[in-house]
Amino acid sequence: MKNKGSLIFTMIMTLLVVGVIAALVITKKNGGSSDESQVATDSSKGLQAIEKIDTKGQPQMGKKDAKVKIIEFGDYKCPACRYFETDIKPEIEKKYIDTGKAELYFIHSPFHGDESLFGGLAGETVLKQAPDKYWEFQKAIFELQPDNDQEWLSMTAVREAAKKAGIKDLDKLEKAIDNKTEETGLKKDIELVTKHNISMTPTIIVNGKEVANPMDIKEVEAAIEKALK
Repeated sequence: MKNKGSLIFTMIMTLLVVGVIAALVITKKNGGSSDESQVATDSSKGLQAIEKIDTKGQPQMGKKDAKVKIIEFGDYKCPACRYFETDIKPEIEKKYIDTGKAELYFIHSPFHGDESLFGGLAGETVLKQAPDKYWEFQKAIFELQPDNDQEWLSMTAVREAAKKAGIKDLDKLEKAIDNKTEETGLKKDIELVTKHNISMTPTIIVNGKEVANPMDIKEVEAAIEKALK
């Protein structure tokens, strides 16, 4: 049974995410013409100020201050993000990140309800407690994502992924997640999602420019190559 603090946190986070999604839907229906749509997140206006995304404190992979900066807005519950993680990122990592040409950041974008919020909180907690294990944890959690849309992103899944990633003190991790000790980090991510008008996952930014089709590795590589020139 969730305690009172847990219920309040879940309600607040859910309202924030639902508010963003609702704003997107309302704005689409209104065609972005009303005054209210100018205040709410408006998908018809596209991404906002993506050349100035604050990545301080976010998970980072690769050589610091590499010539190319890749930012992924993603969600552990998102099937497309799993595809990017398993089929796109390994090639990008091998060709550009491991060679020092690019660095990669990940920002949690919980668009899929309570499980996404829980996953984001778990990710932030892993980042705090075992930063050197974060990317292994992320890979492991995506590998647990089922093919069908069922509930799965639970503490059991987090512990399994954390164990596979080599995190030793699973009880400490679980306690911190239960106590919401890293909720500030998740709130910051949600604020970034709203600020930059992110409306889909994964959204991939390369040196301040969106990759139109992040599911096409050739397009992702083309964006990186252009940024390297």
